[in-house]
Amino acid sequence: MNKKVELTARIMTFAIDSIAIVVFSIVVINILEEIRLRPYMTLGEELQSLLPKEDYWLYWWIIQLALALGYHYVSWSVWSASPSQRLARLKLVNAQEQKLSVLSFLFRLFLKALIINVPLFLFVYDGDFFLFSGLIYVAILIIGSKMIYENPKGQMFHGLLSNSHFVYLPEKKKR
Repeated sequence: MNKKVELTARIMTFAIDSIAIVVFSIVVINILEEIRLRPYMTLGEELQSLLPKEDYWLYWWIIQLALALGYHYVSWSVWSASPSQRLARLKLVNAQEQKLSVLSFLFRLFLKALIINVPLFLFVYDGDFFLFSGLIYVAILIIGSKMIYENPKGQMFHGLLSNSHFVYLPEKKKR
């Protein structure tokens, strides 16, 4: 049996993936802003004219969420891990230490997205929720850390419900 993945490796890979997703989202959103649908109107202005003014942020949030979900799905399809998890030599597996089924992975991914994005949604919807959103993130970090530390396989909530966990990849044999 493979040893449990350490908390520091999980936090490090989460932070690196988050930064990569933010940078990727900014690039894609800026590209979308530059696409011209009409001679003097960008895609953003076109969509803004179609949407009510107060709901404009929701469009960009949905694009960012779709990019994040796509990033994780594509990297899982190729490596069973995100690029930063691959660098840390981690792999996502099921209880039998085999690759997850597509449905299990999607279930895990949507649970994780829900947990991470609810506080962000609250803050973006109303800036007055900044402190409350921050407290929710601190609670998620504390509860998640405790779950990883105490669970024999190092599973968090979305890992427990999807019956998945991370393992270290075996060391490459030197020739």
